Amino acid sequence: MAILAQLLHNTSGNLNSYQQELARKMIQNSDNNATDILVDRYLGGTSNMQAIYSALGMTQTTPGQGNHWARTLTTATDQLKLLNEIFINPHSSYLNDQSREYIKSLMSSVSADQRWGISAGSSQYYLKNGWSAFSAPWTWYVNSIGFIPQGNNGYSIAVLTDNNLPMSVGVNIIESIARSSKNYI
Repeated sequence: MAILAQLLHNTSGNLNSYQQELARKMIQNSDNNATDILVDRYLGGTSNMQAIYSALGMTQTTPGQGNHWARTLTTATDQLKLLNEIFINPHSSYLNDQSREYIKSLMSSVSADQRWGISAGSSQYYLKNGWSAFSAPWTWYVNSIGFIPQGNNGYSIAVLTDNNLPMSVGVNIIESIARSSKNYI
């Protein structure tokens, strides 16, 4: 999400058709190749992602080393800052209305194989999931962030997990938290 938000900020929300296609693949399909192209070609590499983290006060987020965006270190609190910039702040200073609406349209139409995580138990949601295993014994980092528009009580939610073996353990934890949190909001 930060990659797309920074790209939209840098272009004032005016993506060309190729950038739009890459953004769609990145958000709706979790396409890593599309993400690589956006980061490398249009943002100048992972280290340049520090710009959005600084602008949004994401002080606990560090760009992935060696241009590996998937190795970015972050916290749920920082991910909520990003989500709130998209969903909660009505007049964001970082993203214009057109950009926020574009992000929402992509997050509300992820492909069927991406509909897991914080969307559990909700019929309407805005969603972006991520997962990775970096080294043997191949334990998984599994994350899910988004927004649940629950009437006047809509809320942002970010659940980040690690040390999952197999990946489905992380998915199950996230979905359990998502179902539980919905009952308390």
